Amino acid sequence: MHEGSFGVLIVDDEPNIRSGLEKGLAKEADRIAQAGNADEALDLFRKSPFPLVIVDIRLPSVMNGLELLERLLRSRPQTSVIVITAHGT
Repeated sequence: MHEGSFGVLIVDDEPNIRSGLEKGLAKEADRIAQAGNADEALDLFRKSPFPLVIVDIRLPSVMNGLELLERLLRSRPQTSVIVITAHGT
């Protein structure tokens, strides 16, 4: 671990996206977790909150990415978020 390191939760239903983001962040983050859906992300976040969450706006569950972020930020408002999507607008 190095000075200035941080934890990241990556939430995306595409394993390749999650793996690519993890590889890209590996040198900067001391703790990286992956979740394939909102329920899994909530479980991980409840066990150990992450200062940064990267979330796909479209998730294969009852809860989409924005709804997930709303719940995460309600419990820990200081969390930084990055919203991603592979879906065209």
